[in-house]
Amino acid sequence: MKRIRFWAPLLALTFVSFETAEAFSQNALLRELAKEDQDSRRGQEVIRTDQDRIKLVLPLVGRGAAITPEDKFNAALVLQHTPLTFCDGKLQSFSPDNYLLAHSLFESALEAGFEDARYLVAASIDRYLVYTEGYQKYGTQRVINQETGKEELVPIDRKTTDEERAKYGVPGLAELLKEFPEQAPAKK
Repeated sequence: MKRIRFWAPLLALTFVSFETAEAFSQNALLRELAKEDQDSRRGQEVIRTDQDRIKLVLPLVGRGAAITPEDKFNAALVLQHTPLTFCDGKLQSFSPDNYLLAHSLFESALEAGFEDARYLVAASIDRYLVYTEGYQKYGTQRVINQETGKEELVPIDRKTTDEERAKYGVPGLAELLKEFPEQAPAKK
């Protein structure tokens, strides 16, 4: 009888350990959606739209299914591509809060050592700021000037240092401005 009691807890621990390992494996749907997102950016035909992918990602994130750094990165990648539209001649996001959620997920992935998230930490907060405040912090976001047809940087916050930009793999301000002109700040 003592022998059975001794082994029963050991079996229970083994079973919990196996379930825990399963829970921390990469989410296959998030991986698939992120691959599809990138394929669509490369001009490949995909079965879902950006909006379709977002509708699948948001509930997964809400239920805590983005567990590993890769899961968080994959979910953020999809959310980072929330669609835009023109409204009153101005480019606007369908849901800029998705960019803020993407930023948080990219940050979490980077903090856990997922280096592919480094640049996207800066790009996601910039995208959020562009569509909520009209400026960006790091200088990762460009838009097409509808009058000239040329790419321009959205106005950049001058308080952000080049050292801070470098931390996320973003070139220094002078280098950014050599490559693209900067839009004038929007009038309030």
